[in-house]
Amino acid sequence: MTILAMVAPAMSRVTLQYQVVEPGAYIELADPAYATRWVSLPMTAGAQTKKHVAYTAEIPADVQKHRRLVRYRIAVKDRAGKTLIAPTTPERTSNYAYFVYDGLPAWTGAINPRSASPKLSEPETFTPEALGRVQVYHLLGKKESIENVTWKERTPGRDYKYTGTLVANGVVYDHVRYRARGGIWRYDLGKNMWKIDMPPGEEMRLKDDLGRPYPVGWTKLNLRSCFQLGAYGHRGEQGMFEAVNFRLWNMLGVEAPLIHWVHFRIIDEEEESPADQYHGDFWGLYQAIENEDGRFLKTHDLPDGNVYKMQQQGGGELNHQGKGQPKDGSDLDAFLQGYESDRPSDDWWRKNFNLDSYYSYRALIECVHHYDIYQGKNYDYYHNPKTGRWQVLPWDADLTWADNMHGDGEEPFNSRVLTRRAFLIDYRNRVREVRDLLFNPEQIDRLIDEVSAIVWDPAHPSDGLLEADRRKWDYHPAVTDFRHARQGQYYKVSPTRGFAGMLELMKQYVVSRGAWVDRNVAEDTRIPATPTATYTGDAGHPPTGLRFKASDYVGQAEFASVKWRLAAVGDLAPQDARTGMAYEIKALWESGELPTMGEVTIPAKDIQAGRTYRVRVRMKDKTGRWSHWSAPIEFTVGAK
Repeated sequence: MTILAMVAPAMSRVTLQYQVVEPGAYIELADPAYATRWVSLPMTAGAQTKKHVAYTAEIPADVQKHRRLVRYRIAVKDRAGKTLIAPTTPERTSNYAYFVYDGLPAWTGAINPRSASPKLSEPETFTPEALGRVQVYHLLGKKESIENVTWKERTPGRDYKYTGTLVANGVVYDHVRYRARGGIWRYDLGKNMWKIDMPPGEEMRLKDDLGRPYPVGWTKLNLRSCFQLGAYGHRGEQGMFEAVNFRLWNMLGVEAPLIHWVHFRIIDEEEESPADQYHGDFWGLYQAIENEDGRFLKTHDLPDGNVYKMQQQGGGELNHQGKGQPKDGSDLDAFLQGYESDRPSDDWWRKNFNLDSYYSYRALIECVHHYDIYQGKNYDYYHNPKTGRWQVLPWDADLTWADNMHGDGEEPFNSRVLTRRAFLIDYRNRVREVRDLLFNPEQIDRLIDEVSAIVWDPAHPSDGLLEADRRKWDYHPAVTDFRHARQGQYYKVSPTRGFAGMLELMKQYVVSRGAWVDRNVAEDTRIPATPTATYTGDAGHPPTGLRFKASDYVGQAEFASVKWRLAAVGDLAPQDARTGMAYEIKALWESGELPTMGEVTIPAKDIQAGRTYRVRVRMKDKTGRWSHWSAPIEFTVGAK
């Protein structure tokens, strides 16, 4: 390994220092060995410019061994004879590092290696190709520190006691801090969750499930264990609930965390794949979840405002202070006092609260039964400094997609906002729209298939990463008989006793829960009748001849307006199930509210020949009630 350093001509005695960190013998930043175990190599001067001299040194080939971490840094003498070390930041003196890795090995495990049943005790070997379906992250650390964090030291706070090295997408992030994460169940499941924090001034440049770099770097990494609470019976959904939920909120215009799956490996032992399947590097399937902080705001194109993590005991903790915004919580206190102490007017709510975002947020709460918000938790408050309005940011939405999940769904705004006539009408309008355009079997089934294709191949349902994860954790000794841990809980409710059945349960839930939402949330007997759209344009649907008309208005109250919408549908990339389809909730064009009936022509701009589109229409009465969207007219655009 050749190291090249560009050094100012005034510097002398340029030396490469490197430190070998063996697997199973990790050296933490605070360890005395970190300061002393450096090998020095003189660097040789080469090409020179007015500003720099190129120095090189070669770390010997026998240093490069599988699973080794190699740290290195540059030492020089300045004109005064003082030793300088690079890299140096305002916060600390540290090092560079690289990780030597020859590729994923196979992994072998049984469902329960200690069982007397051959069906449970028979081992299966999983290929590197199967295990590498999602991106692989390594965490290097001391065995004692790793086990303290995840099992032995039951620390409820947010202190980071230990440092390690994260390797993600081929990039080494040295001296990260790590701890367990989670609320009251932080240490009770066995397969627990992690939080990793970058050193000051550094960031992780991570990628999504399709290998696309995120637009903004992360400084904190939340790792969810994809391990459902055993008492609710849905272990084996493997993170699908939250992955779909966050995707849906973003589609509805509610900013929610980005999320991707990770094959998580921890190097804290000498052997990578020992005979005991409960040891070694393989830790299974996890999810990386975007932290709700200032970088979140930038990623989602939100102005730089204060973000508060709301807490069960009341109040909120400042997660991010926007530039020029209060740091003492006075803005949050004023908002809480405004809606808790008084009965504010409708105009106060319109001025201080993002009602449109809330209607979409609450609509999905009902659709997926996200009721674990009832104790003032699992959401953040964001204060938009440009509009002055507060907004709810969703968080921790894994206990969903089943009616038996925890909580009653109450949160501060359900009873305060949706009991007001004008707001309730608007909210029900939005819920009906969500049901018409998104939360229905046609759209959601496709979304479930698209999201699940990241981690699962239906052509090989039982030989992939999901099954390996199940075998790692279903009967892991760290999973106790505690009611929310419980061994042997994977796929207990699955009709197929596998992941395919968990997906089928989600699809069935769209039908049953959707009907419940229609009856109990969206129903309003006074809405206008659902109109019918008719195509009146040129034959062959050319882009310049797309004309439509609606059926006559029918309603209990007087007609107010009509609205049209156009959306693209169909596969975006039929050859790759992971990239899915264009979803109808995303309108390419909307007419706005038209005060009169009559024919409408859709502008030809951005319409592509050969693409498939849908057109729908709906009508509003003078009370503000919208009808359902009409059944769609679906067509493929012809040539001009």
